[in-house]
Amino acid sequence: MQGHSFTVHLTTLWLSFSQLRKRADLGAKLRGDLFGGTVAALIAVPYGMALSVAMGMRPEAGLYTSIIGGLVAGFLSSSPVLISGLSATAAPILGAVTKSYGIGAALITGLLCGLAMLLIGIMKFGRFANYLPPSIVSAFTSGLGITIFATQLKAFLGVQSYPLSFNFGVLDDLVSAAIMLPTSQPETLLTGGIVIAAIVLLPKWNDNIPASIIGVLLATFVANFFGFDIKRVGALPSGFPLPQLMQFDVALLPELIHPALTLAGLFTINQALTALAVNRSINVYSPEKCDRELIAQGTANLLTPFFGAPPGVAMLARTMASKRAGAMSRLSVIAHSFILLLFLLPLRGLIAQIPLSALAAVTVMVGLQLTDWKRFTALRRMARIDVALFLITFLMVVGADLVTGVGIGFLIAMMLFVERAAESTRLEAVAVSLPYFSHINESGVRAFRLTGPLFFATSERVLSQLQAEPPIEVLVLDLTATGTADSSAIALFRAVFAMQQERGGDLFITGVDPHLYQMFADNGLIAELGAQRFTLKSEATKESERFYALFGSLLRSQNS
Repeated sequence: MQGHSFTVHLTTLWLSFSQLRKRADLGAKLRGDLFGGTVAALIAVPYGMALSVAMGMRPEAGLYTSIIGGLVAGFLSSSPVLISGLSATAAPILGAVTKSYGIGAALITGLLCGLAMLLIGIMKFGRFANYLPPSIVSAFTSGLGITIFATQLKAFLGVQSYPLSFNFGVLDDLVSAAIMLPTSQPETLLTGGIVIAAIVLLPKWNDNIPASIIGVLLATFVANFFGFDIKRVGALPSGFPLPQLMQFDVALLPELIHPALTLAGLFTINQALTALAVNRSINVYSPEKCDRELIAQGTANLLTPFFGAPPGVAMLARTMASKRAGAMSRLSVIAHSFILLLFLLPLRGLIAQIPLSALAAVTVMVGLQLTDWKRFTALRRMARIDVALFLITFLMVVGADLVTGVGIGFLIAMMLFVERAAESTRLEAVAVSLPYFSHINESGVRAFRLTGPLFFATSERVLSQLQAEPPIEVLVLDLTATGTADSSAIALFRAVFAMQQERGGDLFITGVDPHLYQMFADNGLIAELGAQRFTLKSEATKESERFYALFGSLLRSQNS
């Protein structure tokens, strides 16, 4: 009995210890999620407001994007720690729409962007965003960084635009800012300079410090303490906005399709690359999750415009900062939105005093940080093709617009890929075993092995090579080493068969992949040439004697 009692007490003690350990683990997770969400929110406050102002909207609109869009996308995401918000990618595009057509048009553009992202995810096209070459991605981010820097430089200096007779991308913004520099106020330069100094210097001391918000708060304190007469954020709404319909001229809808699709394309690339990096860091990556991320963010972007907020996208830096701070679950996403609500409601008086030049300084630094300076210094060590691809894309982004630059860069990259793939295809003469053709001169039978992909860029070249050969009594094409093939392969084999018939010869195709054989059958090639002229890849390796026996019998009947 005493032994039994001791066992019961020991079991009870172990269960109590296990419960305490589970509670401790739960407490640690809660603290990690709360701290991680808080860190992400502290990063979001200055960047969200700065980018919103850069788009021509109210500063709080950028925080609405993080609160609403971040919450919705976070709960639908495949990653439990992914945090989204307002991205610098949207600033030039929506800024131009706001300037030309107003805030309502910019919100509709965001709505169309969300719809496009949702459809891309549903149709499972998101995986193609991962096919962009690194040179194009780097050129895009660098060009975007320079564009943001140039467009926000006047706001940082506190000067007006100077009318110029030319319009060449970012160059007119840089020239305008340089001409108007003498009209800048020292107070404006000081507040912006404080923010830049904080963003540059504080991370050298401690990477975990939210340097941007400290810089903004310090600049606000200096401006208020010395009574600087400079532009401020101004009064914020007393409550959180209710959803409402947007004021919009339907006649403008055709004008907004292009910027909406541009933004959707750029957001798709951003979302795919960010989700890839985040999910791999927590070991939950799979190619299918990319489409789920697009559905999640697209749904969020369908909702944010009704709250007067621009669309958002997954934020890599914010997510990784939250993860490093201890975030482990979706509670970090809730904490992120909750902390931002505190800034909008109880702390709105503080935000109202922030100088606009301080927010512009944050945006200027975003542009500089987005620019891949290391890529420029490494150009001399890169392959010429990669250098040309990078520079062409970069110059088109800063000289024209984002979608033109990325589109042209992607087109060039695809052309180079097709050329390289075509060069990898080879037609090589190989020896043919002739155990059943002793009565046939070996010179009458020739075999060629097709190596590499067989598609539109290679089929015509292969046909030309075969046509240049002298007449062949029996032509054998070995597809054992052939890679992917498209419908042009069917046209190729039809043309080769017709050529052989005209020359009085015959054609046999061996080593055919089962999927390729099915494509041949579906398109009628097997029926046209005869099934006896084809041998599957497995049969080519396991039943070669049967094939050559059939091959020999056909030749004997043909000769007789």
